[in-house]
Amino acid sequence: MSNVHPFPAGGKSAKSARKKGGRANGHHAAIGEALLIQDIDGRPVDVLEKIIQAGGLYLAPSDARSDVNLEAAPSAQFLWTVQGLDTLIDAANVLIYEAQRHPERMDQESVDGLDQQAKTTHKLIQKLDAMLPTDEFILSPNSFGPEFMAEYATNAAMLMVSRFAISLLGYYDAQFIRTKKDRRKDMMMDFVDVYREVIQDCQIHINAHDYLLKELASAQRAMNKVMKEL
Repeated sequence: MSNVHPFPAGGKSAKSARKKGGRANGHHAAIGEALLIQDIDGRPVDVLEKIIQAGGLYLAPSDARSDVNLEAAPSAQFLWTVQGLDTLIDAANVLIYEAQRHPERMDQESVDGLDQQAKTTHKLIQKLDAMLPTDEFILSPNSFGPEFMAEYATNAAMLMVSRFAISLLGYYDAQFIRTKKDRRKDMMMDFVDVYREVIQDCQIHINAHDYLLKELASAQRAMNKVMKEL
């Protein structure tokens, strides 16, 4: 599975992947002023950049990655997606902490929804990880089953993680982007479109998998019926 998107490879700074421009006092000509939000340890975090870095961990072109050893593993794309989720959860925690510090300025219902989606997505990824066959089993020449399971788990993970990323960007837009002239708005929408493209692509694959599973189940029932009659 290969996805070629305009994300910085390996979770590097999103700024380096944008247009050339000067940077001074936290300002970058291509994306505008960085908005830094304190995390629970008091460290400043550019949440928008962090959400984009998450995409770079699992959507950047594979030939731009530095972790060549992982690239060779059949489960590499799934593992990269898990890394992306971890980064998104870090970003969500910063936003949730900011809402706790300033409840009068934040939409609490949206914050609660973000928190719940983070927990739900993390729980699903754990289940997918548990069902993912080992690399040795996936490479086994005895059956295509393990490879099918790995592909299904990977597409499901990418879909759910990308949906979470869009939710984070939507929350960020509503709470922190004040005007349409804010350059972060254009940058953010670029990556919203890419995440949506990933969701659509993964949904197509999952629908095909679901159809195949139904056909296999039907064939299995027919075979069991014949075997009982023999």
